[in-house]
Amino acid sequence: MTDLLEELFESELTRNRLEFSRAPEADQRQQALDACYSRIHAALGLEFLDRLNDLEAEAAYHERLVCFRHGFRLALRLVLEAGG
Repeated sequence: MTDLLEELFESELTRNRLEFSRAPEADQRQQALDACYSRIHAALGLEFLDRLNDLEAEAAYHERLVCFRHGFRLALRLVLEAGG
C-alpha cells in the first residue's frame, strides 16, 4: 500500500514540482549517458537496453523517494525544534 509520503512524492512528480533536470551539470551527464546507451544498443540490442533503462528508472525513483522522505522528515524535525 502506498503511504502518505509516497503519495505526496507522486503528487509533486505529477505536478512537475520536482525538477531533476535542474541539477548541476544534468545536461552533460545526460549526453554522456546517451552516448553510453547508444553503444550498449549497438552491442547488445534494444531489448537489453530497454531492460537496463527500466532497472535504472526504478532505482532512480526509489532513491528520489528516499531523499524526499528524508527531506520531509528533516523539515518537520527542524520546525518542531524551532517551535519547542
